[in-house]
Amino acid sequence: MRRLYTTIFYVLTPFIILRLYWKSRHIPAYRHRILERFALGKGLSPQVDIWIHAVSLGEVIAAIPLIDALLAKQWRVLVTTMTPTGSQRVIARFGEQVKHQYVPYDLPWVLRRFFKKTKPRIGIIMETELWPNMIDQAQRMNIPLLIANARLSDHAFKQYQKMHFFFQPILKKISCILAQSDEDAQRFIALGAPVAVVSVCGNVKFDLQTQGINSSHFMQFKEAWGSQRPVIIAASTHDGEEQQWLSQLKHLNAAIPDLLLLIAPRHPERFQTVYQMSLGHGHNTALRSHLKTIDVQTEVVIIDSLGELLGFYQLSDYAFVGGSLIPIGGHNVLEPIAMGVPVFTGPYMHNSKSICQDLCAAGAMQLADNMDMLVASLINMHCQQSQRDQQIANANAVLEANKGCVQRHMERIGLISGLMVQDEADPADKPREVGSRG
Repeated sequence: MRRLYTTIFYVLTPFIILRLYWKSRHIPAYRHRILERFALGKGLSPQVDIWIHAVSLGEVIAAIPLIDALLAKQWRVLVTTMTPTGSQRVIARFGEQVKHQYVPYDLPWVLRRFFKKTKPRIGIIMETELWPNMIDQAQRMNIPLLIANARLSDHAFKQYQKMHFFFQPILKKISCILAQSDEDAQRFIALGAPVAVVSVCGNVKFDLQTQGINSSHFMQFKEAWGSQRPVIIAASTHDGEEQQWLSQLKHLNAAIPDLLLLIAPRHPERFQTVYQMSLGHGHNTALRSHLKTIDVQTEVVIIDSLGELLGFYQLSDYAFVGGSLIPIGGHNVLEPIAMGVPVFTGPYMHNSKSICQDLCAAGAMQLADNMDMLVASLINMHCQQSQRDQQIANANAVLEANKGCVQRHMERIGLISGLMVQDEADPADKPREVGSRG
């Protein structure tokens, strides 16, 4: 079956390259560094200790606490991504501390070249990336693979189930699967992963580090728009969500005078589109990249940059996390929580179902069925500051209770790779085997 898959991939390769050029009409970076996708060119990484693959921006953000821990051990780390936004985030966050390149396409000869060049002691795949030839070639070259922060959303699980016969032999080649929750663990097992390799380890996003933020850099924005103004940030938004926020802004302003709305679109190719959309609604709108145009009269600021969400969360009084008012599945709600900001989302949060269920049950996040309910909840909180304080306290408690996942990952990485983890962990902090009550 894998041979048939490989043959189809070879046939489709010219069309995949054409698709890169097609996508580069809006994101020019897609036409750059194409040779890396075939493990060719001068930019290939030399031999490393750890190879970690984070397909796109969301997975890169999730991997940051783990990468920080790997670098603290002075291990040589290679990070691969598939998208330019993921690549930009890796370069901006880590610079020369890690090696970086695009992940090679899932073709046997390409992956043999990649593994012969990099020779990692272990490969770490973030969340869910089951590429058959990648996994097969790693096994052939005796490179153990670990799926970190492993999860399967409702949609992904249904899709994988349709091809259960195809993925079962692939999953048997994985050395270790560290699942976010019991449900994720059971789903991997149902697809064919051996029970012995699956453990429940929690979510590394809970170990997010926030110390590296340059607060003075971001305070210049607050001074420009007025330090006393209430600020709402709509972060990681998608097409169809900004329109709803801009339509509700006058209503919000009537209830929360002098309100400022920050909008951070998820995809950079939409920065200008959202800017023009806001102007079309008649709002006094500025771009983050043009600080001099931001003043006390500004009603909307479009955050047309990457890698700065934590800093802008720090400036905000309320946070909405996008991809949730439309059926995208939501994004990282733990970032604003880590910055002490109350979080609101729409109903579509299936990409982080376990986290959101825990947060909602603890009164640590508000999930609204639609935009009208979301706005009503937000206005109600603004009128009752004690409710805001309580939600922040509840969220901090959940965050603290779930920390330690990175250390549990590090233990398994050290054991499987043969690299020594020097710090002795608390036995209670070890990954929990599936079905255990500990």
